[in-house]
Parts: sequence; structure tokens; C-alpha cells
Amino acid sequence: MKVMKISWEMLKYKPGLVIGGFLSDILFFLQPLAAALITREIFNQLQGTVGWNISINIWVLVLLVLPITLTMRLIGDFIFVFTMWIFILMSRVLLRKNMLDGIFKKPGAVALPDSPGEAISRFRGDIEETMWFVYHLTALISLGIFTGSSFFIMQSINWKITLFVSIPLAIMMVMVFFTRPIFTRLRKQRRKAAGAVTRTIGEIFRSVQAIKVATAEDNVLNYFGHINDKRRIAEVKDEFFHRLLHSIYNTAIYLCIGIILLLVGSNIQNNLFSVGDLAFFVGILGSMGEFIWDIGDIVPRYVRTKVSLGRMFKLIKSEDEDVTELDLAKHGEIYIKETFPQIQMLKLEDKDRLSNFEVRGLTYTYPGSNKGIKNINFTINRGTFTVITGRIGSGKTTLLRTILGLLPNDGGGLYWNDKLVEKPEEFFVPPRTAYTSQVPRLFSETIKENILMGLPEESIDVKEALNLAVINKEVEELTGGLDTLIGSKGVKLSGGQRQRLAAARMFARNSEVLIFDDLSSALDVETEQRLWKRVFARESSTCIAVSHRPIALRRADNIIVIKDGKIEGQGKLEHLLDTCDEMKKLWEEKILGSTHLTASSHTN
Repeated sequence: MKVMKISWEMLKYKPGLVIGGFLSDILFFLQPLAAALITREIFNQLQGTVGWNISINIWVLVLLVLPITLTMRLIGDFIFVFTMWIFILMSRVLLRKNMLDGIFKKPGAVALPDSPGEAISRFRGDIEETMWFVYHLTALISLGIFTGSSFFIMQSINWKITLFVSIPLAIMMVMVFFTRPIFTRLRKQRRKAAGAVTRTIGEIFRSVQAIKVATAEDNVLNYFGHINDKRRIAEVKDEFFHRLLHSIYNTAIYLCIGIILLLVGSNIQNNLFSVGDLAFFVGILGSMGEFIWDIGDIVPRYVRTKVSLGRMFKLIKSEDEDVTELDLAKHGEIYIKETFPQIQMLKLEDKDRLSNFEVRGLTYTYPGSNKGIKNINFTINRGTFTVITGRIGSGKTTLLRTILGLLPNDGGGLYWNDKLVEKPEEFFVPPRTAYTSQVPRLFSETIKENILMGLPEESIDVKEALNLAVINKEVEELTGGLDTLIGSKGVKLSGGQRQRLAAARMFARNSEVLIFDDLSSALDVETEQRLWKRVFARESSTCIAVSHRPIALRRADNIIVIKDGKIEGQGKLEHLLDTCDEMKKLWEEKILGSTHLTASSHTN
């Protein structure tokens, strides 16, 4: 993981703010140096020892200590808030934006390597860790300037005492350096434990009904308490080890002060070391120790940041070799002050409108198995209705997802108007294609927002989309109409209403090809007939549908029968019933059987 390169890219994102923050740190860290120098001169004058070459009244010096140091600190803090702190906040937004962008560019079926809860922890804790490391790089430089200046003054006063004082600080730095493997292990355990808690919270909220039906509340709470105990133990270990080293650092500072007190006695008697020099050494050591601590701390912080960046990159990593770790820090607008660009409805040029769509030798096999689709070939012409049918697990949905680029194909090609589609996941989107999955994904928003999905309302005919999906009257009868909140995942709607609302969202895109995955599975016969009638009434309507329903099969211009991931037959229904054994069995076992069952239930 290229930690330093990513950090450098982040620092280049807003160089003006970074420079301002760097200057604020210099003011902040030079404040104790100024205070120590003034204090030294005060004690030297009280002792009668020659200090600065210029003569300044002692009362003037006393009055200068507090105002100068406070002013430098306040100015440093003020500049920091309006520079470096704003840079940190903006950079967090940039990292989150780039991570989301990377996730959305991946095939939808493999978007997240872990659970949503685990991903959220990376958007929060890992980004925090990364940005504090970036900031500490600049702070380390300014603190280094302060420490270098302090060492120069100290050795000019007495280089031997300076040398002895440096030994405990150097030992502390070496010790912190060699403890980095422990830091790495403890931080990984802490992140893993925190991610497990976040993941479990998400799973509990998604499965409340299943937990209550199974009366498993106590078991779930016990498990949740168990993983929280693991998180507590991991965090305590990590924090304890960090605090232990910090206490050693404080001990080293007091040891340095003790060394000074042991060495300065005879030097003060011989006028080789003044009381003011002693006050300067003691006053500056604490701040110098901070630099030594930060030098040692930057190593474990680097390791923790490397872990965090690795977890973040895992979210956006894909088969595309163009995606690298540096994409996490890719510069771009974050639209804090800038006007957020309005989403526009995409429109196709006439040359890009569908004439024919061809699938040649399309193949996909699920990793670690022999399941999938093999050598699929068929052609779809504009204005035709194609139905894909087959038994459960035959590969129907896999075929649709591979066509759409939601699954990466292992072989074959897709041709739009006789031109090879290089990146299906980017090409097969509205307004070329629109897709409704077997299990529709709805959001806890209003009906209107679920259809628009961010598009400007004036660019979409929402009422026409609802009419095509045969859900317009039901929406009108709702108290809030289009502004009715449908609850989490559309929980306030029936299964058929959820499917039709998802279909309305698809119709609203006015795409060249409409792709349905078993759309009518939750619809009654009458509603299904009206839906297909309205779809077919559209001019030049081109559809691909996974279905086993009689109305769809009878209306289809071409039926593709899938068995074990391969095409068993193609053609119109009458042709397949004469030539395809699999189609005959499906028609007799499932289609006619379900039709008779439906008729019987209506009779009763």
C-alpha cells in the first residue's frame, strides 16, 4: 500500500490550506520556545548573569511572557481552524466520494467484499485514521523546526548537558519504533472487532421480523453482547499499550530533568551554567519530548494508516487494472461551496438507437463451482419481445446479470448494432437499457423519489410511468399520493405493488430495451394482462423478460429455453412445443399445472 504517495496526493489537494495549517503549527510550537527564552532572561537578570546583548527591563519581560505566548497560541489556533481543520474536513469528504465512486463503478453483483455494516466502518474510522496521519506529517515538520531550534540553543549553552539529556529521549524513540508490530496487531484486532459490531447491528435491523418470529431475541442479544465484549477487550488492549508507551515517554522527560539537576550544580557554581539556563532547559524539555514522541508515534500511526488504506482500497478494487490505490486520493470537486451539478436525463443520438442486439458465446461460471451459463447465442431486433424461461437454478437470472455487466463474463461478446460492447457495466444503463430485478430494491422515501432517483421531475412523466406499471389508481387512493412514504424497502406495499413500482421506475427512463426478471411473479392474472398490454402498446417497445407465465410465452417473438446454463431451444412457443423436450415438460409440469390451479381456485 502506497501510504506516503496517497498522503502526498492528499496534501496537494488543497495546498493553500495545508501551507496555512503548517504556518499555524509553527506559531503554535514556537510559542513554548519564546516563553522559555523570555523566562531564561528573567532568571538571568535576577541572578545578575549576562543574558541578551540588548538591555530590557525585567518588568517588561515579565509583562511580555503571558501576552506574547498567549497571542502566538491564539493566532496559531485561529489560523489552524480556518486552514488545516477545513482541509481535514474537505479531505474526508473527498475520500468518501472517491470510495463511493469506486464502488459504483464495479459490477453491481460484486460491489461490496464485506457486509454493508463493515463498509460503513471503513467510511468512518479508517478515513479518520488516514487523515490524522496526513495531518501529523505536516505537524511533524513544524515540530521538527521547533526541536531543531531548541537543540541549537541548548548546545550553544552547554553541549555536554544537551548530549546527556538526549540519551533517554533517543532510547524512548527506539523503543517505540521496535514495538510497531504490536501496534499493528492490536489495531487490526480493534478494527476487526469494531467492524463485527457494526455489521451485526445492520443485520439485526434488517432481520427484526425473522428474529421475532423465531423468538430468538435472547440469543441475538447474547451474541451481540459477546461480540461487544470482544470489541471492548480489543479496544482496551490497544489503548492500554498506547498509554503505556506514553507513560514511558513522560518518565523519560522527568529522567531528563533529573539528569540536568545532577549535572548543573557545579556548573552553576563555576558560572558555566546559569539559573536562567536551567529554567530554559526544564521549560523546553516537555515540548521537545513531544517531538520525540511524535517521531516514535509516526511509525505505529503509519502502520495503522496502511491497514486502514488497505481496507478502504478493498472496497473499490476491481478486475480493472486501471483502478489503483491512488484513486482513493483522486482530486475532484466535493461541492461544498460549489453548486451541485444537476442530474440530467441522458439522451441517445440516432446512431446509437437499437437496431439489433446480439449475444455471441456468452459464458460465466461462478468462482469455485461449475454453475453458470455456457456459450449463449441469440439475437434481439428492435421492437421484439424475448422471453427467457427454464427451471429454477437453470441460469436465467445469471444470464441477465452477465448481459448487464453485473457479473463479469468469462468469454464471448455482446454486440450493439454490430459493434462490440467493451464495458457492459457502463454501457447497459439508461437510456440504452433499464432493468427490474426479481427482488426490487426500494428506498425509505416517497413513491415519487423512488421513481425519480435524483432525476429532475420535469424530465420524467411520472404519471405515465405509473400508468404503464398498472399502479396509478392505487397510488391515487393513498392519503399522500406520490408523496407517500413507503417505509424501509417498501414495507408498506404488497409484493405486487413493490414490483410494479420498480417497473414504473424502469419505464420512466424511456430506455431502448426493457429487461424484466420475473416481473409478474407476484401479480394476479388480470393485473399481469393489463401490464403486458400497456407495455406492448408502446411504439417500438423492445423487451427481454425472464418468465414462465402463459401470457408472456404466447406473446413472445422468441423464447430462449435454458437448462443447466445452456440453451436447449429457441423460437416461438408452437415451434418449441414441437421440437424441444424441455419446453414440453415446462409447459406441462409448471405452466399448465399452475393455470389449472389458478382456474380451480377462482371456481372455488
